[in-house]
Amino acid sequence: MNNNTELIEKLQASMPPLFAATELDHYTGNSLRWTTLQNRRANKNIPESEKPPKACFRQDGARKILIVRDELLTWWIGTLTDCE
Repeated sequence: MNNNTELIEKLQASMPPLFAATELDHYTGNSLRWTTLQNRRANKNIPESEKPPKACFRQDGARKILIVRDELLTWWIGTLTDCE
């Protein structure tokens, strides 16, 4: 099992499969912040390939954004690099 798979499994064990986006900071220990993710989604200077995929998000009603855990984790872990 590689490190990314192990990390995803550990995060999956501590996060519900679908949760309010405002809880992202809590579930990731502030490693990934909801405000940062919102900025990344909205920034037109960031290539689409570097933004979280739309499949990471669902909308409940007019304003409440939900996060699909597995989609987000797959994207996010893929953006992390090893420290030298």
